[in-house]
Amino acid sequence: MDGKFLELARAATAGSSQVRPIGELPDYSRVRSFSRSQDDELAPVVRLQLVDDDGVLEWEDVSGMPPDLGRFRSATPTKTPTECEAFEMEFQRLPPSKITQFLSGRDDKLTPHRGLRRLNTETGKLEAAPFPNNGDALVFVHGTFSNSENMLAGLLDKENLIGNEFLEQAAKRFGENLYAFDHPTLAVSPILNAFDLQRAMGRSDAKIRVVSHSRGGLVSRWWCETFDQSGDRCDRVVFVGSPLAGTGLAAPPNIRDTIHLLTQFSRALQYASGMAAIAIPVFSVVEAMLRVVTSITSLGARTPVVDAAMAMVPGLFGMSRVGNNPELRRLLETASMHTERYYAVCSDFQPSDPGWKFWRMFRKDQLIDSAADLLFDGANDLVVDTPSMNDLADDVAIDSKRVLDFRQSPMVHHLNYFYQPETAKFLADALL
Repeated sequence: MDGKFLELARAATAGSSQVRPIGELPDYSRVRSFSRSQDDELAPVVRLQLVDDDGVLEWEDVSGMPPDLGRFRSATPTKTPTECEAFEMEFQRLPPSKITQFLSGRDDKLTPHRGLRRLNTETGKLEAAPFPNNGDALVFVHGTFSNSENMLAGLLDKENLIGNEFLEQAAKRFGENLYAFDHPTLAVSPILNAFDLQRAMGRSDAKIRVVSHSRGGLVSRWWCETFDQSGDRCDRVVFVGSPLAGTGLAAPPNIRDTIHLLTQFSRALQYASGMAAIAIPVFSVVEAMLRVVTSITSLGARTPVVDAAMAMVPGLFGMSRVGNNPELRRLLETASMHTERYYAVCSDFQPSDPGWKFWRMFRKDQLIDSAADLLFDGANDLVVDTPSMNDLADDVAIDSKRVLDFRQSPMVHHLNYFYQPETAKFLADALL
C-alpha cells in the first residue's frame, strides 16, 4: 500500500486512533503464531496491524505482543517515504457501556446534518427549509456510511449530463420541493430512522416520491408501510441497491470478513474516478467496527461473542440477512397492498480491473478455497446481495418492468449507481 492510504486512514479516524506506518513487512510466522488464551485478560490498549499481502489487506491483532516483536525484517528500510507494506492502528479499548455513545459520535461525523433539507438545483447545495404542507415533493434518502451530499454527488457531477438533466426536470416537476433526509446509520436502526422521517414531515399532505439508496431503502419502506399503508402519501419509491431482504455484509457471523472487505473497498475507492471522498467514510466505519469487536474480545477470536458484536451496531444489524433478524422479518411479513409504487435499481458487480483482485476472496463463484467463510453466496453489488434488492416479501418481488438491472457489470457497484446515466434516465421515467 502507498502513503495515500495511510493518510486516508488518519483522516478517517480523525484522532480517535493512532495510525503509524511500519517500514517493513512483519514476519508472519511470528505474528500469526501468537495466540491469546480465552482466559487472558484483554489489554486496555488495542494494537492492530494492517498488512498488504500481494494486494490483499489483512488485519492482525497484535495487542499482546511487545511493540518491537516481528516488526522489521531488517534494520535498513527498503521502502520510499511514500510507501509502506503495513501500518499499525492503536486505540483505547471501549468499555461495553460506552459503545452506543461511541457509535453516536461516529454518526455525528458521518452525517453532521439531521432531518430534511431542500436542494437548490442552481447551486447544488442543500439548505434548511420547511417541508411543504401539500403539493408534490421528491425526497432523497441516503444509506450507510453516507450522507445526502455524497448521495447526490453522482447526479450533480458535471460529467453526468443525464444526471444534471434529471435534476433540472425534477425542479420543473416539483418546483422547490426537492428534499434530502439525513439520518444516523450506525447507532440507530432503520425503523427508528423512519419514525424520524415522519416527524420531519409532520402533518404534511404532500404526495411524496422517494429516491433511496442502500440502507435508505429500508428506511423508506418502513415509512411507506408504517405511515402510509393506504398509499395516499407515499406515491412512488425507487430503491437503488437497497437490502430490502437484508445483506450478508451485515450478518453477525460475517463480521470479520465484512471488516476485511470494507477495508479493501476503501482502498479501491481511493483510486476510482470520483470516489475518493467516499473512501474516508467507508474506512471510518471500518474503524468503528474494529473498535466495537475489540471492546468485547480480540479480533482473532472464534467465538459467538464476536458474532454478537454486530447486534451492538443496530444500524447495521437492522439490515442483517439472517433468518432470525426480527426487525427485517417483520418488514418482509408486512402485507403491502401497493407494491406497484415500488421500483428498483440493481447490479451484479463483476470487476475486471486488477485493483479489485481481492474480490475473489469474498465471492462463492470465484473462491479458490470453497471451505472459506463467505460474505455472499451469489450475485451482489459489493455491499448488497442482488436478489435482495427487489424482494418485498418471501414470495413477492418488484415487477421486472419496474427494475433497472445492470446485470453482470465490470463497472457498476454499490457506491457509483448515481454516476451512471442509465440510473438518471430510469429515475426520470419512474418519477417525473
